[in-house]
Amino acid sequence: MNTSCNNSSWSCRSGHAIYSSYLEHSRIDMQAEDANAYVARALRLVIENVLAQLSTTLVVTISTRDLKTATWFEYMMNILMDSWRMVAVQLLGFRPDLVSNPVPGRKRVNLLMVDSYGGLLDTNITADNADFDDPDYYFIFLQARDHLIPKELQLILDHCLAHFWLHCNVMIQTAQVEVLVYTYFPYTAASCQEAHPVLVNTFDGRHWMRSAKMFPDKLSQMHGCPLTVLTWHQPPFVELLWDPKAKSHRAAGFEIQLMEHLARGMNFSLELANIALLPPNAYRLADGASRGPIERLQQHSVNVSLGYFRKTALRNGLLTTPMSYYSANLVAVLQLERYRLGSLALLAFPFELPVWLLLLLALLIHLGIHLPRRGVENQGGGGGGLQVVGLLLGASLARLPRPWRHRFIAAHWLWASLPLRISYQSLLFHLIRLQLYSTPSFSLEQLLAEGFQGICTANTQRLLLEMPQVARSPDRFHSLDTPSDWDVLNALQQNRNRKIFAVVNQDITRSFLHSSSHPSAYHVVKQPVNVEYIGMYMPKHSFLYEKVDDALRRLDAAGFILAWRRASFGFVHRRERVQHSSRRFINHAKLSGIYMVMAGMYLLAGLVFAGELVLWRRNLKKAKS
Repeated sequence: MNTSCNNSSWSCRSGHAIYSSYLEHSRIDMQAEDANAYVARALRLVIENVLAQLSTTLVVTISTRDLKTATWFEYMMNILMDSWRMVAVQLLGFRPDLVSNPVPGRKRVNLLMVDSYGGLLDTNITADNADFDDPDYYFIFLQARDHLIPKELQLILDHCLAHFWLHCNVMIQTAQVEVLVYTYFPYTAASCQEAHPVLVNTFDGRHWMRSAKMFPDKLSQMHGCPLTVLTWHQPPFVELLWDPKAKSHRAAGFEIQLMEHLARGMNFSLELANIALLPPNAYRLADGASRGPIERLQQHSVNVSLGYFRKTALRNGLLTTPMSYYSANLVAVLQLERYRLGSLALLAFPFELPVWLLLLLALLIHLGIHLPRRGVENQGGGGGGLQVVGLLLGASLARLPRPWRHRFIAAHWLWASLPLRISYQSLLFHLIRLQLYSTPSFSLEQLLAEGFQGICTANTQRLLLEMPQVARSPDRFHSLDTPSDWDVLNALQQNRNRKIFAVVNQDITRSFLHSSSHPSAYHVVKQPVNVEYIGMYMPKHSFLYEKVDDALRRLDAAGFILAWRRASFGFVHRRERVQHSSRRFINHAKLSGIYMVMAGMYLLAGLVFAGELVLWRRNLKKAKS
């Protein structure tokens, strides 16, 4: 054979080509057929007992950079397909000799067959699943030479850790036909945030030794590893207090209490990263500065962000968030002083318009009867017009008219006006005591139609601008340079004479009103402006999502979250009430209506007295002449 190859190069090359073709099509160069069946049985048990329990669909991806390995994977799939009728399959193949783009779309449960870390990158599956929050599963079959397996295995597990693939297993087959499954634990007693290969299962030819732990729980015990919490001062959700002994900030509040409970259950420690919220013009993204909360989460420099962080569509698209543990209405609050009835309106309020019209008609009739006529002064009835007004106000007559009909009319007018005076005075003083207000607005649209200006925080303004009725008139809303709704309500209290209203959180409003020295001086519009949902945010596709979301749902179902929330708001309410107790004094502004009415009554009485005095002197001069 060697002689013929030396004598004829063409026949030698032909023989090698025939032999290579035989090897490729028969696949005997890979391994024995019984070894192929051994591996196929292992894969089939994984699919039927593990992957099929997670989803009714399965994505099988073959991605290799070696043609022979790709051919062998296809042969393995043929063996599986012969007896596989359990689940719908989407088969994807990536070969370097075929020019094709990866198939986009969500791939939740995956069986990947690769020959190297580079083959895994070619699938582009990282980008396909990066925008989804729910967990996904990766069972990766790595077929490589034994001396290459440790390096490729480590690269694949590092890739799983970097892209938050928590449920990531790698199956290998050695030259001795050993089928082993490795995974990694991101948090162990020896290291944190590292991906060291850990053997979790082996195949004995008939079944997996530990089939119930193919995807073990990796976050039930985090061995005290630290999680960095990005937060800021936002009571009562997060309250940062300076500890002089430790010379650092100590965190309290509703959300911190919730995170501490999670830390005890999952055994991790908290590291606070306190930042100061910047004004809106300092933000590069819609919700993040160059070192703002969103960008720091995207850069994976922190694990969780807390601090009254509202959920929005933009933030949900950029980050991962579990269930919302707090929701409340955004309400409009304004000073009732704007709806207080003025002095003239208060004087006219006791009687409705028909009563005033009838009273005016009766007054005109009596004035017509008592108007000075020829010979009235001679009869002693001087000043008849003023006498009619005086009788209406309850004044007595200096002298009775001589004609009996005038006396009868005066008596009738006096007695008829008596119940009117009693009713009017009683209602008037009752309404002054009640501090009567006109009907305030009941919706945001009415406030804007009445010419009110809105004030709020920058984050609230950004949320309001997404509403159509606000977007049509954005100049009607002004943001204050503060992240706290308490400061917005304080600004509303200090600007009593301006036509403004505040858009703030409903629970914070209740605490503020209870702590205020004049809670009845404010009006909360009945129709909510919007509804806000609060939650913690994590880097996109974070593997903490599944565990934290499940824990939050359990706490919410048991009522713990509601109890902690009420306690936090109640504590702030009690503290603010002590701080504002010194301001509780009698407000003379509430008595201004009484002062004005009494001054008006004395003025009117003085005018009537002066008129009667002038008429008396005129009549006296005429009598002397």
